[in-house]
Amino acid sequence: MFQKILQKITTVLLFFVTVHAYAGNGLETTVTCKVYNNTGSAVFLYKIENGEAVSLGFRRPGEMDTCMFSFPMEKDGIYFIRKGGAHLPAYNYVIYLKPGNTKVVDIYTSNMGLDFDSCKVQSPNHETVILQSWTNFFVAVAKLGTNRAKRDDYIIAYNKLVRQAEKLKREPVSNNRYFKNLLASKLDADLQYLRAAAFFQYGERMNAGLDSTAKRREFYQPMAKQKFCKAGLLQSENGLALLKYNLGYQLFHKYGTQEQMAATSFIDKMKMICNDTVRAAYALDRMEQITNYEQFKTDIQPFKKLFTTTSLKQAYQKKEDELTVYAKGALAYNFSLKDTKDQTVSLSDFKGKVVVMDIWAMWCAPCLAEKPLFKKVEEAFKDRDDIIFIGVSHDGQAKKEVWKKFVEKKGWKNIELLSEYDESIGKYYKVEGIPRFMIFDKEGKIVTVDAPRPSDPQFRSLIEQTLESNYGK
Repeated sequence: MFQKILQKITTVLLFFVTVHAYAGNGLETTVTCKVYNNTGSAVFLYKIENGEAVSLGFRRPGEMDTCMFSFPMEKDGIYFIRKGGAHLPAYNYVIYLKPGNTKVVDIYTSNMGLDFDSCKVQSPNHETVILQSWTNFFVAVAKLGTNRAKRDDYIIAYNKLVRQAEKLKREPVSNNRYFKNLLASKLDADLQYLRAAAFFQYGERMNAGLDSTAKRREFYQPMAKQKFCKAGLLQSENGLALLKYNLGYQLFHKYGTQEQMAATSFIDKMKMICNDTVRAAYALDRMEQITNYEQFKTDIQPFKKLFTTTSLKQAYQKKEDELTVYAKGALAYNFSLKDTKDQTVSLSDFKGKVVVMDIWAMWCAPCLAEKPLFKKVEEAFKDRDDIIFIGVSHDGQAKKEVWKKFVEKKGWKNIELLSEYDESIGKYYKVEGIPRFMIFDKEGKIVTVDAPRPSDPQFRSLIEQTLESNYGK
């Protein structure tokens, strides 16, 4: 029975699939998770990108306690699986994926554990086996490192791990040359991270105290001469954290206090990095934390030339737009689109109402998965006359009649509008992926043009906050 369900899931993009709306480079790759003893916990998938583990989203087990991730891949990569809500010093379960792979993972769980009890990849490739073996060793040492009272035991375990890493590097672990280079870079970065994190007592903000014990000074000394002139450290999920710790260590020893270390400007820290790829990753991380345009101009604009790849350029432009054109409080775009009765509807028609917008398409599985939840939130506000929920389909005029019948069949009574993806709202807000949710206040100003999805409790909370702040307007 399970195999039939699995085949059905694999051949059709179901509601668990996350895709980009208008881009599909690479081969479609799928990871199907079968959860045993399902307790309702979400399954998260992460990818190593720019020196950290980046979430690709989560799925909740559905039919037959299964869920699936599907996405295009252009090159091999390291991914992690983690239980929703798990906050741990390291990722326990790893899978190495190649473009076009179709993998099945058996997940065993219970209510007691912070993470899943185990994750077993069916027919794992050789690379996954090697990485999981390394991960098991690494996680054990990292857990030990969070106990300050056992720092001496930690250093002993660390030195054993160094020998394990050297052994892995020497062995003919794979005929995959790309993987061999990636593995060597990851092992080096992971080891450097364990040393650096221990000095700062695994405190991410580097304000949780220091391991300044004289007898352990020699263990940390290699950090003083560490240079960041190779991009290999970004092949580890700990690479960015390693970079921050090491810069902090060097600045602490330069100035002598944590206060002066923390006060060092971002510009001065960038000068300490001698590789443009690493500098770009560090700038990207800093950019995500910026909330005002003045800080953006000071810290990020001087390094715009580092944002060379398509994804980096898009991230830069998106952030600049968020802080200027699309900033909260900016006047929203006054669209004019036709509804299912061919009547023109504009944003200005709803002055005095909070407008909640769902951008979707008939072919978009994630959109259709969110739509019932969008309707459920709409139902919760049905007794209010100061809020309106609007759907905007990006199916285009060529699908006009099909779209009308689709909306009618679904029984949607809210306002539904039709647009081309590259005109009106889609063009103005540079919508590259759907579903996309937006909220505008009663004065026609932007609250957000990239709201959480209805499946996220923050979606409804943001609507409630907007209504409260707009009370009486």
